[in-house]
Amino acid sequence: MYFTYTLLLTLGLALTLPYYLVRFRKYLPTVADRFGFLKLPQLSKSIWVHAVSVGEVKAVERLLERLRQQFPGQTLVVSTATPTGQHLARERCDIVDHTFYFPIDLPWAVRRAVNRVDPEMVIIAETEIWPNFLRACRSRGTRVVMINGRISDKSFARYRLVRRWLRRVFEDYTIIGMQSDLDRRRIEAIGADPLKVTVFGNLKYDVIGAARPVDDELANWLANWNPLWIAASTMPGEEEPVLEAFTSVRKTHPDLKLMIAPRHVDRFDAVEEILKRSGLRFIRRSRIQDSPANGSFAVLLLDSIGELAAVFQSAAVVFMGGSLVPKGGHNVLEPARHRKPIVFGPHMENFRDMARLFLEANAARQIASADQLAPAIRELLDNEGLASELGRNALGIVDQNSGATERVMQVLEPVGAAR
Repeated sequence: MYFTYTLLLTLGLALTLPYYLVRFRKYLPTVADRFGFLKLPQLSKSIWVHAVSVGEVKAVERLLERLRQQFPGQTLVVSTATPTGQHLARERCDIVDHTFYFPIDLPWAVRRAVNRVDPEMVIIAETEIWPNFLRACRSRGTRVVMINGRISDKSFARYRLVRRWLRRVFEDYTIIGMQSDLDRRRIEAIGADPLKVTVFGNLKYDVIGAARPVDDELANWLANWNPLWIAASTMPGEEEPVLEAFTSVRKTHPDLKLMIAPRHVDRFDAVEEILKRSGLRFIRRSRIQDSPANGSFAVLLLDSIGELAAVFQSAAVVFMGGSLVPKGGHNVLEPARHRKPIVFGPHMENFRDMARLFLEANAARQIASADQLAPAIRELLDNEGLASELGRNALGIVDQNSGATERVMQVLEPVGAAR
C-alpha cells in the first residue's frame, strides 16, 4: 500500500506542480524545502513542531514557549505548509531556532529532511497524516506526537475507506491527541490504537493574544469608525451577500462601517473587484496612508497579514466567514477574547464542537442562510444588552476551556525525558 500511495502522490505532483508554480509564484522559493533540501545546519536531537498555516502556528505558540522552558538546551524548529504560516513562525525567532517548509511526503524527500533536522521528538498539530514521513521517523526511533487532532465529517467518510491501511500508519505515532471525545471515537474507528489515543482538548483556546497592538496608522483610522462590522475570514461566495446585508442594515444605521478581511491573501484583488461593482466607497488597508479622510469611506478591505486578531477590539459585531458557504467555518475564538458578539452561518463543520458550545451558552448567533444575515446584524446593533451578553458569554467559554497546552506538556515531559 505504501508503494501505491507513493506512486499516486508522485503522479499527482508531476501533473499539478508545474501549474501551481506558474499560477502561484509565491511558492517558488519554497520548492527546495519541500523536496527536502533544507537550508539548515546539521541539527542534532531537535524538537520539531509542525503547524500547517497561520491558525495552527497561533495554536502552538504557547506550547512553543512551554517547550523552550522545559527543554532549554534542545534545538526547537517549526515547519509550516503555507507562506503565511511561515511568516508568522519566523516572528517567534525569540524562542524558535529554525523554520522551514514541511517536505512533500515522498520517501527520499522526507528522509533528507529528517536526516538534516535529526528530531528526537516531532509534534504535529491537527490531523496531519503523512505515511512516508511517519515511517521515516519510526525507522530512526523518533517519537511522533499528534496534538489538536480532529476528524471532520467529510474526512471520517474518506478515512473509513482505507482504515485497514491507516491502522498500520497510526502505529507510527507515539501519542495521538484529539480535541474531543467524538474525535477520539472517530480516530479509533479508523484504526488508531485506543491505548495511544487521548483527549487533550483544543489548543486554540490557549492562543496567545495579539503579539502586537493595532498599528498606530490603522488605529487612528478606526478611531472614528463606529459602529464597525467586521466580516472576518471571508471565502468566495460570501463577500456579495455580506455587502448586500451591509447595504440593507445601513438604511437604519447610516453610520455603520464595514471591514472585510478575506481568508486568503491571493483573493485581495478579487475582493477589490467585487467592491468596485458594489458601488460602495471603499479603500484597501494598504492605501489608507494616502487617504486620511476616512469618513468618506464605507468599507475597508483588510489586505494585510496578522492584523485581524488585534482589530477585533474595534468591532461592534463580527461575522465569521467560511460559514455561509460549505467551507466548514473558521475559528471564532479571537473575537470571543475581545467579548464581541459573533454571527456565523450554517457551515461550521470544522468547528462543530466549538460552535455547539457557543450556541448552547448563548455566546453566538447562527443563521441558516444569507437572507438572515442583515436581520442578525441589525438585531445586535439595536440591542446593546444582547450584544454585551453574547460577548461576555463568549469570553467565558474561552476561559472555561483553556488548559489544553498544559495537558499536552504533562504528557510530553516523560516522552522527552526518555533521552
